[in-house]
Amino acid sequence: MNVMRISLFMALILNIGSVVAQHGDTKTNHKIVDYLKEGHLSGQIRNFTMTTINSGSLNDYIANAIGASIHYETADWKGFKVGLNGLFVYKTFSNDLLEIDTLVGKSASYELQLFDLEHPGNYTDLDRLEELYIDYNHQHWNATIGKMEIETPIVNKHDGRMKPKVFLGIKSEYDSDKFGLFLGWFWKASPRSITHWYNIGDAIGLYNNGCLPDGSPAEYHEHISSKGLGILGIRHAITSKVNVEYWNYHLDNISNTILINPAYDDSTWYFGMMYLNQMAIRHGGNENVEHTFYNPSLKTNGVSAQIGYTINKHEFEISGTHIFKGGTFIFPRELGMDPFYTFISRSQMEGSGNSTALTLRYKYSNKKLQIGTYWNRMLLSNNLTHNKYDIPSYDQFNFDLSYKFSKELEGLEMRFLYVIRNSIWKNTTNQQTFNKVDFNQFNLVFNFNF
Repeated sequence: MNVMRISLFMALILNIGSVVAQHGDTKTNHKIVDYLKEGHLSGQIRNFTMTTINSGSLNDYIANAIGASIHYETADWKGFKVGLNGLFVYKTFSNDLLEIDTLVGKSASYELQLFDLEHPGNYTDLDRLEELYIDYNHQHWNATIGKMEIETPIVNKHDGRMKPKVFLGIKSEYDSDKFGLFLGWFWKASPRSITHWYNIGDAIGLYNNGCLPDGSPAEYHEHISSKGLGILGIRHAITSKVNVEYWNYHLDNISNTILINPAYDDSTWYFGMMYLNQMAIRHGGNENVEHTFYNPSLKTNGVSAQIGYTINKHEFEISGTHIFKGGTFIFPRELGMDPFYTFISRSQMEGSGNSTALTLRYKYSNKKLQIGTYWNRMLLSNNLTHNKYDIPSYDQFNFDLSYKFSKELEGLEMRFLYVIRNSIWKNTTNQQTFNKVDFNQFNLVFNFNF
């Protein structure tokens, strides 16, 4: 961890402690060391093994990563707290993740996400200051400024690898039984599987840029101008069973995304509807259509719905999503993820339009064990205007098992995720297949939380 960052954080704690010592409650006469000793320390050690087996003679890959994060938060002083979270990752073993498959001219995709996508081949210098914030709580209100994690339907930490998505900015939240409010403005981000921090505009495109409608590679990374990301969220509980949420994501100079989500839940049956609307702001990030992120000719509308039934420890659910012709759901994967009901691990609709998804789920859970089986059919357009990543339509099956250990091993959790994805298009090319369809993937994750 960068020594200068730690020194700055400790100086910040000492400055706040000085204020506490001078203006704190004279009856308790707290000292700086008291607020440090009474703070809360927590963390996680994670070990992640992933292997992707591609079809035929296409290359296969395997990797194991180990890392740890440590979070510290001072004791409360008149509602104020200061927090710090640092993380590091190392590669323990792998085959050559940079080996180019001679049939497609590409290397590993999923396994490299355990390390540093910005600098493929960097497996050791992977520390990151995840969080450094000042937090204030008063009754139902909370305000935070600094580096932080965010939890909203589209923009969230999305921590299915070794590093989550984290953001620099300011947010305020109000939460009560019947009403909730989220307000935030964020000007920097450190995306998942990335080590450094970037201005919002520069963070967009660190991952795969996809392709243009003519099939040529899209090149918008470092060509996007944006001052930041604004988020507004409103939750209203109409009754104890009916809840409505409204979210607005404003990517300055790029796009505006609206998400409306009414839902019903009586602990046995649950239903949900979702409507998404997206439009470009000005030129979508760049006046040159070859370098813009959201093509201003697109007008995106999508709907998603689910119905589920819970009985004892069993849960059954069916969901569907459709994105209408004339638009494509595009939100930077460096910042967000698929919010639709049909989302399952390793499968999302971002980058697709004129498309339909259907998902069936079954889940069993008790205090220690959770078993889920998921089937997802993704019907994608063969028109590159509506298929940013040129992915064939596919069927995907997930088997997802999680277990929490107890007694001497309390704090240890295990997750095993097995993914099978098969194309339902005929005559797909190797470029369309490699790390996209017709693969099997095994994921084994151990977390020790303390």
